[in-house]
Amino acid sequence: MDRYGDSTQKPRVHKAEVMDEISSWDYVIVGTGPAAAEAAVAIRELDNRGKLLMLGAERQLPYQRPPLSKGLWTGKDTVEELPLRSAAEWDGLSVQIHLGDAVIELDAGARTLTSASGRIYRYERLLLATGGRARQPELAIATLRDRVFTLRNFQDYERLQAAARPGLTVLVVGGGFLGAELAAALSRQEGLKVHHAFAGNAPLAHVLPPTLQKVVLARYGKAGVQLHPQHRLEGLDWEDGSVRAHFTTQAPIACDLLVYALGMESNLELAQQAGLTLDKGGVLVNTELRSSDSRIWAAGDLATYPDPVWQEPCRLEHWDNAEATGRAAGRAMAGRSEPFRHQSLFFSDLFELGFEAVGRCDSQRVLRVAAPPGGGKAVVYYGDGDWVEGVLLWNVWGKADAAREGIAAHRPLMDLHWVETLET
Repeated sequence: MDRYGDSTQKPRVHKAEVMDEISSWDYVIVGTGPAAAEAAVAIRELDNRGKLLMLGAERQLPYQRPPLSKGLWTGKDTVEELPLRSAAEWDGLSVQIHLGDAVIELDAGARTLTSASGRIYRYERLLLATGGRARQPELAIATLRDRVFTLRNFQDYERLQAAARPGLTVLVVGGGFLGAELAAALSRQEGLKVHHAFAGNAPLAHVLPPTLQKVVLARYGKAGVQLHPQHRLEGLDWEDGSVRAHFTTQAPIACDLLVYALGMESNLELAQQAGLTLDKGGVLVNTELRSSDSRIWAAGDLATYPDPVWQEPCRLEHWDNAEATGRAAGRAMAGRSEPFRHQSLFFSDLFELGFEAVGRCDSQRVLRVAAPPGGGKAVVYYGDGDWVEGVLLWNVWGKADAAREGIAAHRPLMDLHWVETLET
């Protein structure tokens, strides 16, 4: 039996049909990530008759993304568990999914989409859930292409997993969520030597307060990860059979493999072709996730929407946000428009450590760190003055909804009842 997502397979077309020159659909969703999947299910909950099509450049049915940098490396998750739904389940929802055929053109005036294979689709309502792509380093030397990696999709995972052999040295560049999680996960691979370089003082320094940064640094050290703080990547070259990473003010680091984990770029090409209004690197939408074109919605990493608490344009690149905006957009497309009020949660797992967080969590705006005696747990409050704008729950579970409620109600730090709810 073929492995899920085997890149040697031909592009899979779920429920493929011989298409006319132009096929017409009530709903078309471009993308096969979590936002797209949730939108399709939400549409079907309200409309079980309209023709619904999902188009994806990847060859896999919609699948979970967080395990790519976490559980697949540690054995917590398996490849077989990645799909969000089976082909049979999508069949049961009457959702047609065309895979391995990227949409390359959007004509908003004609309401048509054209794929790389030349297929043309006409839509009544369209959702753009195209997500983003990993930022790529400049590789002036062809040899580097087999030694430098990004991690954004299942094919990226397969490529890195095949290359990360015992005895090799891997350098992960980037101290954000992806870089921090992947460095932790790779350190648990037998015989692999892991280095982690990042611009800040610690992994996730943009979110974690200094006290938790120290905890994280100690845990990476215990795992044998060689840490390189305050390292800003300047360039890469090939020397004496190794990748050499050069930094602005630090000595070069040599490695066998390098993972470039320095963020993503939104896939805005279709939105730009349609002339949609853009903001903050995404498609500007209203509270119902509708774009400046009344027939087009956007969700997931691509959507810039009014923050439900502060009403400022907001774009988030997290799993929970993708699912929530996808659900809301799907319902709106099917005629059940409601203001999007969900405060998205983000989370991370580093070794046995983990956290959930809600709101604006900026390590430069920490109000208080509540860490009970004995260590291991903490609640971090962020904001301005006494007003709480974000809460991070370090090894504290089941309190995210209480955190959301307090932030939405603009509760002050002196609200002892709310604080006690979070800390006990």
